[in-house]
Amino acid sequence: MQEFPVTTIITELTNDNLLPAILFRTSRRQCDVDIERLSLSKVGIISDEEKQQIEKEVQNVIDKYAMDPAMIRQHPQYEALVNTGVGAHHAGQLIVWRLMLEELMSRGVLRMMIATGTVAAGVDFPARTVVVTAHSKRGTDGFRVLSSSEFQQMSGRAGRRGRDTVGFCLVAPSAYSDARVIHQVALRPPEPLRSAYYAAPSTVLNLLKYRTTDDLRHTVSKSLASFLDRKAARKMRDEAASLEKQYANNEKMTEEQRKKGAKRVRRIQRDADILEGRQQQLLETSLQGLERLGHIENGQLTEKGVWAAELCTSIVLELAEAIDEGLLMECTLEELIGMVACIAGDPHRVYFGVKQNPIKKEYFERMQQIVDKVSALYEGSPFASEVVVLPDAALTVLMWVEADSWQNFASYLRLAGVAEGDVARLISQTADHLNQISCLMESHPDMARLAQEGRHILLRPPITEAFDVGVVS
Repeated sequence: MQEFPVTTIITELTNDNLLPAILFRTSRRQCDVDIERLSLSKVGIISDEEKQQIEKEVQNVIDKYAMDPAMIRQHPQYEALVNTGVGAHHAGQLIVWRLMLEELMSRGVLRMMIATGTVAAGVDFPARTVVVTAHSKRGTDGFRVLSSSEFQQMSGRAGRRGRDTVGFCLVAPSAYSDARVIHQVALRPPEPLRSAYYAAPSTVLNLLKYRTTDDLRHTVSKSLASFLDRKAARKMRDEAASLEKQYANNEKMTEEQRKKGAKRVRRIQRDADILEGRQQQLLETSLQGLERLGHIENGQLTEKGVWAAELCTSIVLELAEAIDEGLLMECTLEELIGMVACIAGDPHRVYFGVKQNPIKKEYFERMQQIVDKVSALYEGSPFASEVVVLPDAALTVLMWVEADSWQNFASYLRLAGVAEGDVARLISQTADHLNQISCLMESHPDMARLAQEGRHILLRPPITEAFDVGVVS
């Protein structure tokens, strides 16, 4: 079954008075292709009066947030936005553009927002109708069926408070959108509450500034994760006891069957013991790794651990080793920004790589050795490092350092097929890490001042605007 084209969807919604709507797609590319199709179709074009209303509200939003007008009006999809009253909202867009779309949707001047599923959980704007076009979404291990909470987040966007008495959630059938599967998902109860806490090395190191290792063990024992593990372990022990009783009362079992049954009971009991102590074991694994890296000795922070604990960032171990081994201490301003950027990126994203990298290859090799060293300490554990050295990420950020405006910078990104939103996020993350390094004024004053200068250079409009408006992406 072929997918419903966006032109058909918006025509049907218009005929049945079901606009404004949010159309959920599974990929950024689908969102952008839909915008292009609408801009080239007669059914996608709105009246001159509606266009003028959108342009008026665009100016109002620009004035409200003191946005750079060029960032909006020179956006590749601005003309399509004004002509169709439809916008594409996804993580590949700049936060400034996404904010503009959210404001226009909230003001009631857009007919439709085409978005990926991530918008369902992070943004609140009114729509009369929600259109679901897939019963699955891409995860780290490929595609999987939507969870009940994900579907509720999407369908729950339907209905405008104070304007609609009912909201509509529609399913557009296709090979990847089976209404029967979505119906089953809708009937499922919400997923059980799960703990997101675990004693990661970076968390443990930061907490040791204020607590002892005994304090941390007590905290872990009282955590939701430990409670849930103990509850599951009790259930497993009850199962083992029931099986043991069942085997004892079954006179028909052979000696061989009894041995196998006893072995099964012991295995369940052993697994229950492991599960009950899992959170404490994870904490001990973190502590052992920190001790081998020289951050802890006899349960207390070492001199290295004291200054490393000031780095409140997910890549604290990698940054601390790069500082301790002198790699970041040797860097110029440009090199410091680039070396931090190369471990700040997402290995699943595409960055700019069609230009010679100004950072020495030797520096990237040394950083890779540091990443491998940290990763080896936690291999096979949940704390195994996901940090990857990305020279293209360093080059991308350094291009922004040299750029005279985002518009010129973005033109190179588009030619290379790099999403502006991904780059903006990379730059922001790099600036965040540099900000943490700038906290080391007492232990590493020269490098801290250099990091402070680098952060200032990176946080220029439109990157700074993302901080000013406080938008959650």
